[in-house]
Amino acid sequence: MTTFILIALLVASISFNIYLLFYNTMNKLQAITWLRVYWLVRDIGWDGDPRLCRAFMRQNSAPFWRGQGIQFRSKQYVVQIGILTGKGNSRLDQLDGREMDESPKEIRQWG
Repeated sequence: MTTFILIALLVASISFNIYLLFYNTMNKLQAITWLRVYWLVRDIGWDGDPRLCRAFMRQNSAPFWRGQGIQFRSKQYVVQIGILTGKGNSRLDQLDGREMDESPKEIRQWG
């Protein structure tokens, strides 16, 4: 009987910790930067989406993190977990844009 109670308490404790981890985090990037780990829960899963696949992430607001990981779908929710791979400098950097040395006037003369 005591083994059953210990298992029940362990399951309850794990469930409560998971609840605290994901509480109020829908559609928000969560990260532990010193471990370089991120997770993200979205509410936009569709039946046509694969249940498990590779994923990437680019944050479009400061501090502009990038990451790669896996994503899995459960009914209408999509959970993505991965490793932070680096930081960008700006939104332009996140979109794989680049600063050019030429002015717009010089670029117009190319054509």
